[in-house]
Amino acid sequence: MEFSPHSSALALDTPELLAELARVVALVGKPGFYDGLSLLLARVLRCKRRLVMRYSAYDKPAFLINAALTEEGVSFYLAGLYRIDPLHRLARETPGPTVVNLRALMGEIEEAYFAELFKMAIFDELAIMVPAYGGVTIAFCCDRHRIRFEQQDYERAQALLPMVDALHKLHMDRLFSNAGDGGSEAITSSFRNQFLVLDRRAKVVYCTQAWSGNSVAAAALPQISQKIAEGGSGSLLLEGQQVVHWETLPDDFSLAPQGTLVVLEQRSPGPLMTSGEAALEAFCGDHSLTPREAEIVRLSFLGLPNAAIAKQLGVSVGTVKNHRWRLYYKLDITTERELFHLFISTLLSVEKSKVMEQEAPQG
Repeated sequence: MEFSPHSSALALDTPELLAELARVVALVGKPGFYDGLSLLLARVLRCKRRLVMRYSAYDKPAFLINAALTEEGVSFYLAGLYRIDPLHRLARETPGPTVVNLRALMGEIEEAYFAELFKMAIFDELAIMVPAYGGVTIAFCCDRHRIRFEQQDYERAQALLPMVDALHKLHMDRLFSNAGDGGSEAITSSFRNQFLVLDRRAKVVYCTQAWSGNSVAAAALPQISQKIAEGGSGSLLLEGQQVVHWETLPDDFSLAPQGTLVVLEQRSPGPLMTSGEAALEAFCGDHSLTPREAEIVRLSFLGLPNAAIAKQLGVSVGTVKNHRWRLYYKLDITTERELFHLFISTLLSVEKSKVMEQEAPQG
């Protein structure tokens, strides 16, 4: 079924919304579900740009639907920018159904992140986040590139949240049930992890092909089974930075009520804990920037143009341009994007140094 991203906005109390919703319901358990639901949400929230993000318990985020970022933007995000994505941190710290505005989540460190997303044509973002099995959170992100979301948009999203959560739970249950019956295409494209499902007697009722071919997972299965028998959820770090973790499934999980979902995923660096102020100080110190150059860098990362920076500093636009030219010459770069990339590299190196200091033997 085709949805048009160029359709007019949908009101919550119209027959047209019910018709669109019926199309989404028909996609439950099928590969087109995320695309259909995100299109519906984008129309209700009056935007054409949308993302569906998959935030894992240990691995880096994944794009399930991308109708907002360029290929360059996606590559840069997955190369490390995701570590200062406030939605990524929120998914790890407080999983559960919620509606969030990206601007409201931003702290000092996320300002640089947001400025770069702004240059990729996202001005504001409203996300509906719902939990999935295996420690996963799915975020339906609606993006704007010119105007901010208003309070009424947030209220619309809040009104839609229970429906989105219920539909997504039904979708996940149908995915697993279909996989158990031999239909693995949809769950492979949506879940993207190696996993197996055990019933309440610890018998395997479904196993992905990737799990079956993983010798490390096979060797660890007896130990995993023993820990599962001891009760509750848990995790185990395997070789090659692989993590296996498991959770008890609910009574209404069709494939294996009260069974266990065992997931194997790669362990990737998590959200950064370094403050933006500390990273900026390190960046300016590493490159011997003057106080005025440092201030221009900070204001640039807030997304301010030269005219706004000049007003903030009480100088002319020409003075700002001269400082910026000398700054770029000193750093051997030519664009603000290169400046941002250098800053992110410093941010990641500061975090790595902190981790190494914490892991160093004392004495």
